Amino acid sequence: MKQCLAALACAVLLAGCRAAQPAVSVAPVPSATPIPTATPAPTPEPTPLPANWHRIQPAEDGSVTLAFTGDVNFADDWYIMQRYYNSGRTDFAQNFSPDLLELMRGADLLLCNNEFCLSSQGAPLPGKAYTFRAQPGNAVYWYAMGADLVSLANNHCGDFGPEAFLDTLDVLKDAGIPYIGAGRNLAEAQQAQYYIAGDLTIAFVGATRAEKYIMTPQATADSPGVLYTYDPAETLEAIRTAASNADFVVVYVHWGTEESTVLEQAQTDLATAYAEAGADLIVGAHPHILQGAGWRGDVPVFYSLGNFWFNMETQDTALLTVTVSADGVPACRLRPCLQSGGVTSLVTDEGEIARVLDHLNTVMESGSFAPDGTLLPPADGG
Repeated sequence: MKQCLAALACAVLLAGCRAAQPAVSVAPVPSATPIPTATPAPTPEPTPLPANWHRIQPAEDGSVTLAFTGDVNFADDWYIMQRYYNSGRTDFAQNFSPDLLELMRGADLLLCNNEFCLSSQGAPLPGKAYTFRAQPGNAVYWYAMGADLVSLANNHCGDFGPEAFLDTLDVLKDAGIPYIGAGRNLAEAQQAQYYIAGDLTIAFVGATRAEKYIMTPQATADSPGVLYTYDPAETLEAIRTAASNADFVVVYVHWGTEESTVLEQAQTDLATAYAEAGADLIVGAHPHILQGAGWRGDVPVFYSLGNFWFNMETQDTALLTVTVSADGVPACRLRPCLQSGGVTSLVTDEGEIARVLDHLNTVMESGSFAPDGTLLPPADGG
């Protein structure tokens, strides 16, 4: 009994001792400080390009394919458009052979001559034998052809007076079709259209000196019109500006004598001046027929591409294709075509191709066309 009481007393004593010990506090384990999430830097918006600058994706890296036609006419009361309206066709593209259309649309950039005004206003200029006006909706036909830009530097975009001229500028702008060689003032008429294609920048300048009796208004500092090159000073200024901003400069010029392969002295003199100012390629129109070609150093000059889709006559014409790269002289190829019965077709018969090119080789200023239409430099390099 005593042993039991002694054990109990000892247990009570030990319990009392434990109860008297202070409690040990355990420091909480700190939670890990979260790593702040890095705020991503905002992606900068690309700097907007001016209205006359454009970015394109060429079909092949390192080069750009350009294509050019001569005169085109969408005037509603003109013979070729009347033929189209009366044909029952609803697709304007059917005015071109499929193989030709493929080349036109397949080019990275296609430039054509807009030889009419786009307006429902105005009246024909008094005393002018031929005046051309198309309804504004006809601008969509440029898309059917695959055109990327047009030249207004010619002797017909002002045929129906100042209101129709300004309408033409607005219609093309609203349709998203850039133009060269005309504007609301001289600065706009001199303004090149620039195309950035990879590492290459291509510039286009348009000018005209096509009228014996000058009726198309000249752009001035404060009045609308076209860029004249009768006195080339303003055109040369435009070329030099374009050359300072671009790797390759195209001058598209309206000049020469109608229906003649004999070059005017003004054409050859202007070609020299344009090349010296910085042009890398010179392409002409207005004579209504094909004229020969020439060179200024390594600058090719095509004096006239003729009527491309313009009237109901059966005429030789051509599509010019030019491949531009950063490492050499442009490769130029003239592809003979035939305008006949309101349709323009690529010539595929070897004999007919030879006929067109052989004829042009007899009227060349310098150089020659190879059997495939490639423009060759003079044999002596001059």
